Amino acid sequence: MSNIEWTNITANPIHLIREDGSHGGHWCQKVSSGCARCYAEAQNQSNYFKFASHLPYSGSAPDNLIFDDKVMQELIKVRSLRGGTPSPKKVFLGSMTDIFGQWVPDAWLDHAFAYMAIASQHTFQILTKRPERMPEYFSDRNRARWICDRALDILRDEENPTQWRFKIHGDRLNIGIPLPNVWIGTSVENQTTADDRIPSLLNTPASVRFLSCEPLLESIDLRKYLHGISWVIVGGESGTDARPCHIDWIKSIVRQCKQSETAVFVKQLGSNPVNAAHLKLKTSDRKGGNIDDFPPELQVREFPQ
Repeated sequence: MSNIEWTNITANPIHLIREDGSHGGHWCQKVSSGCARCYAEAQNQSNYFKFASHLPYSGSAPDNLIFDDKVMQELIKVRSLRGGTPSPKKVFLGSMTDIFGQWVPDAWLDHAFAYMAIASQHTFQILTKRPERMPEYFSDRNRARWICDRALDILRDEENPTQWRFKIHGDRLNIGIPLPNVWIGTSVENQTTADDRIPSLLNTPASVRFLSCEPLLESIDLRKYLHGISWVIVGGESGTDARPCHIDWIKSIVRQCKQSETAVFVKQLGSNPVNAAHLKLKTSDRKGGNIDDFPPELQVREFPQ
């Protein structure tokens, strides 16, 4: 399970592997100011996590990155406690990296989308800081066929330990783009990243398009984009030396979403929330994530319909 308030499970099929075959940690590449105090990099540097590679999220991609089928297979086996029926979850895919990073080949993306098509009981949430790659990836007229072929390969693999409960009709599966159970979003921390990234997201086919305004580093005007956005997550930065997040910035985004009838989810105030007088607000949670501490107008955690 996940402690991220807007999802149930995090899954990371793209990770490093050690020479002995064990999990070798994670890797990503910082791309903008929102990455400066990356929580995933902090975890990957920590001695608390046995898998930690202690690699910085910079430089060139390591050679030992893999796509781990077992991670996706475990998701498909998720069952409810009663009756063993499929248990639908919200799954944040790639929480420790960016699956649309240039180090991720198209073939891995096809493989990931094939698994997401098979695991149709789940809702998958993909969040990227590199949305400029998505329109080109999805515009390839062969994309749906390649994803379908990968799904057929997965379902026909006799050595696959997962007990699939999925009907194959001939040599084709009914897989189309966009996949109805996949939400695709981009992170925007300031006006520059919003203006740079949101147009690419709006040109990407998706059943749900969403924004993550976290860490929110300045006031952002989203009004001209919200016609094509179904959901907005907003929150201040957490962790040691968190940069300040003005409560008025969060209030502004909530107002914009309400005016456009866009679902909005206030995740946290952050570790350094400040008011209009630039005074730090006291919160009972180190991330400012206790909704009871929020001003009444910010106590809103909606999901898209």
